[in-house]
Amino acid sequence: MPSPLKFCDSSDTYETSKYVLFGVPFDSTVSFRPGERLAPNRIRESSYNIESYSLRKKYDIRDAGLYDMGDISEHHNPEDMLEEVFSTVDEIVSDGKFPIMLGGEHSITTGAVRRLKKKVVFIDAHTDFRDSYLRERYSHASVARRVSEIVEKRNIVSLGIRSISPEEIETVPQKFFTSYEIRNDPHKALEYLKQFADDDIYFSIDFDGFDPSFAPGVGTPEPFGIDPIIVLDIMEIIKKKIVGVDLVEMTPLYDNGNTSMLAARLIQEIIASIESDTNDK
Repeated sequence: MPSPLKFCDSSDTYETSKYVLFGVPFDSTVSFRPGERLAPNRIRESSYNIESYSLRKKYDIRDAGLYDMGDISEHHNPEDMLEEVFSTVDEIVSDGKFPIMLGGEHSITTGAVRRLKKKVVFIDAHTDFRDSYLRERYSHASVARRVSEIVEKRNIVSLGIRSISPEEIETVPQKFFTSYEIRNDPHKALEYLKQFADDDIYFSIDFDGFDPSFAPGVGTPEPFGIDPIIVLDIMEIIKKKIVGVDLVEMTPLYDNGNTSMLAARLIQEIIASIESDTNDK
């Protein structure tokens, strides 16, 4: 897994770590703006410009036990990529560690869910419930559909939706809350999550779920998105159940630096949320 650049403050060895981060440089099914394969290292670069201390949770990330194992191999075929994601996540969770996956496009999530088989919370602008897109069943536009075939629709919820195709409406996609609902009144979505989080959860953050003013460097931007601070509220609800996370659909080719910085900071805040909860017990 070559990648000389490591996420800042990931000083632990694999053996002593609790959190294991890895990148998936894949963007072969992107339908609009490519470059997601470049995102893992750009996120790592941004991490060196952020303090390790979370003022929100009063926790130093250096105490968490974070290890960066680098990137998996570059693939052009999505099924080959998904196989390697599966085996990488299998290694991490079999060793009792928490996987943090850096995309790459959203299709990579299916590989992780294949291994974990847990409920899924998506942040996303799109329902991603097409059966296929451009004749590819493992397209980034079909990830929620593929995930539903693993864990069933009732075990998926998406937040930030504001784009859906007629095909997806007809197939009755997963439970979702639009960005308009969340921006007007987030309480309904958060109350739903409290009931939803009765079992282990995999958290998948597609950065096009956020408004482009917060995250301009994405493959398929959609106006009228959510504020990233909603993720902090979500983490307070699901932190006791979360077993893995991915951050996907960023493309440095269209970024002004804000998107990769947001990603790096969210990684820190997700860890801080989980660790502060552990330390409070």
